[in-house]
Amino acid sequence: MAISPLMSSATSNQSTAKATSSTSDTSTATATSNNTLGNSADELLNNFMTLLITQMQNQDPTNPMDNNQLTAQLAQFQTAAGVQQLNSSVETVGMMMTSMQQMGVSDWVGRTVMIEGDPTVSTSEDGNKVFGLSLGSDAETVTVTLTDSAGNVFTGELKDVKGGVHKFTLDDLENVQPGPPTADKEFKVSFSAKNADGDAPNVVALKAAKVEAVAFGPNGAILQLGMDGTATLGKVYMVE
Repeated sequence: MAISPLMSSATSNQSTAKATSSTSDTSTATATSNNTLGNSADELLNNFMTLLITQMQNQDPTNPMDNNQLTAQLAQFQTAAGVQQLNSSVETVGMMMTSMQQMGVSDWVGRTVMIEGDPTVSTSEDGNKVFGLSLGSDAETVTVTLTDSAGNVFTGELKDVKGGVHKFTLDDLENVQPGPPTADKEFKVSFSAKNADGDAPNVVALKAAKVEAVAFGPNGAILQLGMDGTATLGKVYMVE
């Protein structure tokens, strides 16, 4: 029996509608699954298998999924699962390092740390004669300026200082001008550095502070330094 053009057209339209419906269902399932992939590796696996089965059930019979598509989707899943597992591992390691750091910092109680600040020295017999600095790069000359409460100024030099954190005493100063600092006086200390080529390395003045206690907060350990306030670990240049 011959098939009329009208019947042929209807049959073609039905096939097209089924294919379009299948494609639409697959796209909807894919979008829905992508929005609920989950966070853990197990959730990713379960949702991936659900997505795969849905796609296979709704695929166009005249154009089924080929092996290359399946392989590509499996590779994408393995990558996503691997990244999730890596993130979990990094988070775990980070928590362990934070815990170990906190345990180690507890041993700092009673010790002296060097932090950024305004150091002072004294020429009295039992006064502090130690000062510290952090030098950004090597300097041929670091000029140390001592200023007392009356505004009297004395300068001395430190020669060929390497970049990094250093501690010095008043006895390390050379070419002190206009002469030795006045006895039994307290001085504020400041610094400047220079090289023969005109370069001026950055200098950070450091002061000593005693750790009286350690507090632990969400952002890490906080050192309690008595009259010198508090400091995070990132503010510590040296532990004695």
